[in-house]
Amino acid sequence: MDNLTGIRDAEGHAWKRTYDGTHLVEEIDPLGHKTAYAYNEAGLPVEITDAKGGKKQLAYDAAGQLTAYTDCSGKTSSWAYDERGRLVKESNAAGEATQYHYARGQLAGVTHPDGAQEYFDHDAEGRLLAHRDALQRETRYQYTVAGQIAQRIDANHHTLDYQWDRLGRLVTLRNENGRTHSLRYDPLGKLLAEVHFDNVKTSYGYTASTGVQHQVNEGDAVTQLEFDPMGRLLRRSAALYIEPMDSQGQPTGRTLDREHAQADHYAYDGNGRLVDARNAGIQLQWFYDAAGNTRTEHHHYLIDDQGKPSSQPMTAVWQHRYDELGNRIQTTRPDGHTTTWLTYGSGHVHGLMLDDMEALQIERDDLHREVKRTQANEVAQEQQYDPVGRLKAQMLSRAERLGQSPGAPASNTSALGIRRQYTYDRAGQLTDIGDSRRDGLSYRYDPVGRLLQAQSRLGTETFAFDPASNILDPMTPVAKEAGTIHNIPAILNNLVKDYAGTHFTYDVRGNMVERLHQGQRTRFAWDALGRLREARTQDARTSFLYDPLGRRIAKRSEPIVMSSGMDGSHYHAAEYQRQMDERGLGTVLFGWDGNQMAWESDSARNRTVHYVFEPDSFVPVLQASVQGPITRSFLKRPAKATNAYTNQEGSYDLDLDPLYNGDYAPGIGDDGEPSKSLENIHYYQCDHLGTPMELTDEGGNIAWEANYKAWGEARLTISEAGRKAGLKNPIRFQGQYLDEETGLHYNRFRYYDPMVGRFVSKDPIGLLGGSNTHAFAPNPVQWIDPLGLSNKKTSAAPSCPRCDPCAGKNPAAEAQLWQGPKNAPYTGVDGYTNGVLKKGAVIYSLFPGNVPGFAVPIGTLNKHRTNPDSYHEALQVEKDSSRGPMRTQVQTYRVTEDICVAKGRATANGKFGDGGGMQYYIPTADRGKLTIGKTLPI
Repeated sequence: MDNLTGIRDAEGHAWKRTYDGTHLVEEIDPLGHKTAYAYNEAGLPVEITDAKGGKKQLAYDAAGQLTAYTDCSGKTSSWAYDERGRLVKESNAAGEATQYHYARGQLAGVTHPDGAQEYFDHDAEGRLLAHRDALQRETRYQYTVAGQIAQRIDANHHTLDYQWDRLGRLVTLRNENGRTHSLRYDPLGKLLAEVHFDNVKTSYGYTASTGVQHQVNEGDAVTQLEFDPMGRLLRRSAALYIEPMDSQGQPTGRTLDREHAQADHYAYDGNGRLVDARNAGIQLQWFYDAAGNTRTEHHHYLIDDQGKPSSQPMTAVWQHRYDELGNRIQTTRPDGHTTTWLTYGSGHVHGLMLDDMEALQIERDDLHREVKRTQANEVAQEQQYDPVGRLKAQMLSRAERLGQSPGAPASNTSALGIRRQYTYDRAGQLTDIGDSRRDGLSYRYDPVGRLLQAQSRLGTETFAFDPASNILDPMTPVAKEAGTIHNIPAILNNLVKDYAGTHFTYDVRGNMVERLHQGQRTRFAWDALGRLREARTQDARTSFLYDPLGRRIAKRSEPIVMSSGMDGSHYHAAEYQRQMDERGLGTVLFGWDGNQMAWESDSARNRTVHYVFEPDSFVPVLQASVQGPITRSFLKRPAKATNAYTNQEGSYDLDLDPLYNGDYAPGIGDDGEPSKSLENIHYYQCDHLGTPMELTDEGGNIAWEANYKAWGEARLTISEAGRKAGLKNPIRFQGQYLDEETGLHYNRFRYYDPMVGRFVSKDPIGLLGGSNTHAFAPNPVQWIDPLGLSNKKTSAAPSCPRCDPCAGKNPAAEAQLWQGPKNAPYTGVDGYTNGVLKKGAVIYSLFPGNVPGFAVPIGTLNKHRTNPDSYHEALQVEKDSSRGPMRTQVQTYRVTEDICVAKGRATANGKFGDGGGMQYYIPTADRGKLTIGKTLPI
C-alpha cells in the first residue's frame, strides 16, 4: 500500500506508524508515547486511545457523517443532518443545541441555544451578501465580476471598499473615512510599496538573485533582513535616519545613525525550531526533548541589576515538564520555585501546586468550563453560564481550607459575599453588570458594537466615533486635517490629536512622541523597530530594553537633576541619589515564560514578584513575592564561557561548564543557599474579561480592589495590611501592565493609553490587525488584545483556557473522504492527524481558487518557491487539467480564530510525483474563519 511507516527528523528522532493494511492503527512518538486508532467497516475512525489511555469515541450515520463524539471524560456531543447531508443541529455535552436553517442550498439562519437567531443571504455562487444579527443589524457585502470582495457596508451604512488588479491582487483599500491604503507590486507579485491611510509610505526591497526580501523602509527608519535558504530570519538590523548639524548649526543632510543601530540574531535546529536569539541586552536559548517540547530555556542577561551593559552575563534557567499528551504540567523558575498544574482528560486543569502548597482546586462542568475555584486562602469563586456559554454570574464566598476535612468549619467564618451578575441583549452584547460591591454598571452601544455610554460608580462616560472608529473629543473642534463623512467629523489620518483636555503629537511613523496633560509634558522616544525606548518628563527619565522577541526585559527610572556652576562638585551625584531613594526610582528586570510576564525584580523595593497566569491565557491567578533580587539565584558565568571552561587540549568542554554539568541548579544563590520561600501570596479575583477586580490575601481578606473607567483607567483601594506588605498590582486588561512612570499600559508588542482607549503606535502587523492600526477594540467591555496585535472577542467561558477546538471534531476523517479508490484521480489515502491552527496563523492555497479546503504552511511554500512544478508534485495536485493550465500563484489566508484542522503529508500517488508536502485540510464549517490576503507567486 506504500504507507508511510516511519519518519526520522533532522535531529535523528523517530516517529513510527503501524497500519492494518489500509488504515493507520498506531502512532509512536520518539518518547514512546502511543496513540491507537480503531475503525468501522467503512474505514472511519470510531475510537482513538491517547498516550494516557484516554479513549475518544466517534459515531457516524450511513453517509459517513459524524453524529456523536464522546471525549475521554465520557462527555458526548452530537450532530444531526437533513436528507441532503447538511448539518441541522449540534448539541453539546450539556444538551444545549444550535440549529441551522437553509434556503436555496445555502445557510440561511442559525438559532442559538438561547433562542436568538442570526440570518445570512447568499448569491447563486454561494457568496455571502448579508448578515443580520438578532437585533436585525445588517452587514452587507458586494463583489467584483471576478468574485472578489468589493465592498463591505456596516450597520451604520459606512463602507470599506476593496480594489483589485487583473491578477487578483489587492491594490487599494478605502476605509470608512474615504481615505485609501494603496499597495504596489512588481511583475512577479512581490509587494514593493504601501502608502498608508496617513499618507506615509513603506517600501520593500528584494535581493535580485533570489527574490528574497532584504529591506523595509518606513518614514525615518530602515530595517535590513537576512534569511536562510528555508526562509527563516537570521538577522534583523534597524537604524533611524538623522540630520546631523555642522559647526554652524546647519543640517548636513539625512544619514543613517549607525552608531545606535540595533541588531537581532536568530538560529535554528535541523527541524526549524528556534534555538538561539540574541541582541546587545540578552541571549536566549531553547532546548527541546525528542518530541519537540521545550525542555529547558537559558536566558543570559547581558546587563546588570541596574539594566546597564555588563561584562559578566547572568543566566536564568527555566525547566519544564510535560505529560504524555504534550501538555506542560510543571515549570521550575530561575529561583527554583515551581508551578505544577494538575490536569485530567486531554489536559483540563483541576488544580495548581505552588512549590509544595496546594494553591487551587478547580471544578468543571460537562463542557469542562470552570464552575468553582477554591483557593488556599479559604476563598471560593463560583461561576454560572447562560445557554450560549456566556458568563452569567460570579460569587465569592468563604470556603473550607484546602486539605481540611469536608464539613469542618472554615477558620474564618465571615463571608465575602461578593456577587456579580451579567446581563446580555439578544445580540450577545453585555448591557449590565450587577456588582454587589460596586453597585451597578451599564453599557450602551451603536449599531456596529462600539461603546457609546458606560455608567458606573465613577460616573457616566459618553463616547463618539468617526466612521473609521477613531474616538472623537467632544471638548475640541475637529482639527484642520480632519473632515466630515455624511456630516460626521472624521479624523482622516487615524491619529487622535486631542482628547479630554490632553494633546498628542506623533512622528512620521505614527508613534506618539509628546503628550501634554494638565500642564505635564511627557516626551517619548522610539527605536527603529517601533518600540518605546524612553519616556521623559521635566524631572524624570525612564528607559526601556527589549529581547530579540520584542519582550521588555528592563525599565530604568532616574531623576533629571538640574545643577549650575554655583553648586558644589558633589551636588549633582548627591542630589541624584537622594531623589532616587526618596522617589523609589531604580531598575526593574522582567522575566518571561513565553508571552506571559512571569516575574519582575525591583531594585528600589529590593523585591521580586512572581505572577502565575491560567495556562494558555493572560488571566492572572496569583502573585507571590520574595525579598531580594531574583538575580541572586542566577548563574554568573564569564562573558566568553567557551574560553573559560576548557580541557587540557584547550577546547571548550561541556562537562566543565556548570550550566551543563549539573553543578548548578535553579534556586541556588551565590552563597550556595537555596532561594527564600514565597511570601505575601495574593489571589486574583477577575471579572468576565479576566481583569483583576480584587486581590485577596492569605487570610482571605480583600487587600486590593479597583473601580475602572470604561477604557481601563483604575481607581484603587488598598487595605492597610496590603500597604504594610508592599502590595502592588500592575496587571490590568489581559496582557497589560501599568507603568506608573507614564500612565501607559505595556501590552507586549505595543503600549496602550487607557485615558483615550487607543494604542500609542501603529500595529506592527499592519492591516492584519485591522484597518485602524491605532484602535484597541470596538469596545473594552467584551474585547481584549493581550499581545497588542489583534483584538478578539472574549471567549464565552474565559476560565476554560484548555477547551479544545478539536473537541467533537474529526477533520482528518473528513479529509480522507476526499480520497481513496472512489475519488479518482486521488486514489491514495494520506495520513492525517487533527490539530489546532491558532488565530493569526497564515496559510496559502493555489490561486485562482475558492476558499481552500486544502492549504499549506509557509514552510511548504518556501521550500518550493520559484518552482511551481515542484510545488504541485509535493502536494499531488494536477498541473494541467480540463479546468485550465498549471497555477503559479497562491492566495494568502489568515485564520481569524482557533480552528481544528487535519494535518499531514501528501503521500506519493504515482502519476503526480513524489509527494511529501505538508498540508492542512480545513473543514467546510470553518472556512468562514479565514480572511483573504495578498496573492503571491510560487
